[in-house]
Amino acid sequence: MARARTEEKRDEIVQIAAELFQKHGYDRCSMAALSERLGGSKATLYGYFPSKECLLRAVIKCEIATEFDRIMHELVEEEDLRAGLIKLGVAYHNKRLSSLPVANIRSIVNQPPGSTMGKEFYETIIRPHFEDIAKQIESLIDQGRLKRDDPWTMLMHWKGLNDQDLFERRLIGAISGPEDVDVKKIATQAADAFLKIYGPDEEAKPKKAK
Repeated sequence: MARARTEEKRDEIVQIAAELFQKHGYDRCSMAALSERLGGSKATLYGYFPSKECLLRAVIKCEIATEFDRIMHELVEEEDLRAGLIKLGVAYHNKRLSSLPVANIRSIVNQPPGSTMGKEFYETIIRPHFEDIAKQIESLIDQGRLKRDDPWTMLMHWKGLNDQDLFERRLIGAISGPEDVDVKKIATQAADAFLKIYGPDEEAKPKKAK
């Protein structure tokens, strides 16, 4: 039971930190303010996270991992590959352009020169999740639903087709969220372009059971 309570408390800290980072910005939130919101002492907070940077890493990891499971479900559970890619694209935009991921990225890029947070964030959080999507693409290749090519390159092409200039516009405030753009249209265009490049030849498509 003690372990369960410890995990619950940690989850509570991460959730509240995510809310405060999103509302006020990472730099404006102190560990003292976080502990006050939690109703405990700074010693308790530091017992879970030795620094605010460690807490930010936990917030980002939790936020990405939770959404990643849902996004992967959009692709894996859809029998029609085009429809699955469109759903995947819509989910990707809705998350990537929402306020919390943008706030998290801003917190990372605003770290002082010499900080390793950005490198660690990419290597331990972003890339592993992308690698998991690349594995799903490899599975689709093995099923004959996509042409055989390097799965990582294919994934980056799909990402680029979706990204356009949307995230840059979101970071500088030219748009305020996914509601400002037609994400369904962009995801559809990206899916169609991706399949033109990597879709299987007609004779190579898997045959449906009669």
